[in-house]
Amino acid sequence: MRTNLFFIAFLAGLSGLTVNAQVGVNTPNPTSSLTVNGSFAAKYKTVSLSGTVAEDDYYTAYNSLSNGTLTLPASIGGAGSFAGRTYHFKNTGAGNLIIAANGAELIDTQSGIGVPNITIPTGYYAFLVNKGTVTGTTWELVLFSSSNSMPSVSQTYLFSSAQQNAFKQTCPATTGAAWQNEEIKYNQGMAINTGNAFDLQSGRFKAPTDGFYMIYGSAQFDNSEISGQPSFAWCVLYLVKNFLTTPNNQLVQNFHTNPGVFASGIVSAVVYLNKNETVSMASAARLNNAGPQYQVTATSIYGYKIAN
Repeated sequence: MRTNLFFIAFLAGLSGLTVNAQVGVNTPNPTSSLTVNGSFAAKYKTVSLSGTVAEDDYYTAYNSLSNGTLTLPASIGGAGSFAGRTYHFKNTGAGNLIIAANGAELIDTQSGIGVPNITIPTGYYAFLVNKGTVTGTTWELVLFSSSNSMPSVSQTYLFSSAQQNAFKQTCPATTGAAWQNEEIKYNQGMAINTGNAFDLQSGRFKAPTDGFYMIYGSAQFDNSEISGQPSFAWCVLYLVKNFLTTPNNQLVQNFHTNPGVFASGIVSAVVYLNKNETVSMASAARLNNAGPQYQVTATSIYGYKIAN
C-alpha cells in the first residue's frame, strides 16, 4: 500500500495532475476519503507541567498535583490552515487543567460569546476541533464530560458550619425608620470548609470560581437571655449577595410578624456568582419594647457549587 501511494503521488507530481481518490486500509473497497477496516491508533501523551500543545499531539493526559495551563497552537489561514484538527484532553491529576486559546483567539463553548480558556477539573475530559478561522472563535468545544458520576468535593467547594446551640450572637435591633441588617457569624466553626472559601470572621462565602451555587441557612431568634425577654415586633432572616458593598442586596428572606420571644428562620437560594463575589446570612429585627438588641442562636449555613 505504501509503495502504491508513493507511486501515485510521484506520477501526480510529474504530470501536475490532481489526484482525487479514496484510500482504504485493510479493505479493497473504500467508501470514504479514508476507510479503515480495523483499529486506529494516535499519539498518547502524559504531561505534568504547563506548556504549548504541539501540532502532532492528539490525546493528552494532564497528571499533576498543581493547576496548569496548556495553550492551543495559533490558528493559520490559507494554505497552512489545519481546520478540522482535533485534540483530546483528560485531567487525571489533582489540580485544575486550563486549556487556553492562543493570543486573542477564543474557544466556542456554545454558551454565548467565545471564551479565552476553559477549565477541566479532576476527572473531566474535553474534546476540541479547530474551525479554520484566525480571529474570534477559532476552536470549538465538541464535548466536555466527566468520567465520575459525581464531581469531587474540591470542585464543588462544599462548606458547612458545625452544629452548636450554646453560642448566641447579640445583634443591634432596628429602632428607627431604616432597618438594621447584621451579618451572622459562626463562632462554632466550620465542619467542612473546602479550599477555605468560607470566612468565619465575616460570615461570608466567597466564590472561588464563576458558576451557580446552592446556599442554605437557618437561625433561631431567641430573646430568652435578653433583659426582660422582650418579644419581637418582627424579625427577618436573609441571604445577601455582596453584603460589604450592597448590604440590602437580599436574595431571599424569611419574615415573621409578632412571633413572640422566639422565631425560627430558613432561607435557601440558587445564585450565579462571579469569582470573589460573596453570599452571607443576615438578620434584622424590631422589638415590641423598642429595645436596642436581640439575639440569634443555632445558626447554620452550608452550600456548594452546582454548575459552571
